[in-house]
Amino acid sequence: MGDAVKRFGQGELTLELAETPSQLRLTWLGKSSEREPSHFLVPVLTEALERARAAGLPLVMDFSSLEYMNSSTFTPVVKALDESRRLSVSVVLEYSTSRKWQALSFSALRTFETLDGRIKVNGK
Repeated sequence: MGDAVKRFGQGELTLELAETPSQLRLTWLGKSSEREPSHFLVPVLTEALERARAAGLPLVMDFSSLEYMNSSTFTPVVKALDESRRLSVSVVLEYSTSRKWQALSFSALRTFETLDGRIKVNGK
């Protein structure tokens, strides 16, 4: 894939998938306010996990530029974390500590962090 970025969009939400030599990065942009975001997100997250596994790279999901995401959006994210365990793919969730809603929401996801470091939740 090189420097190419693959974009996925629905409504106000855009996801950008980019591969570097050290990681597969899925950047979340805009707002995720759909009532049923799983229809859009599950195929994108599944593709990202499969590509990360095939390339032997960690998947970094970068939420730091995301303006808003509703509670319905967390369900497919949590399912992706469960799937990452099954596929043995390392996942890092990055969020912005300066966005209050992100600091509150993502600190709750720390419960999914693993002792072996395979799943990490990092504020920046």
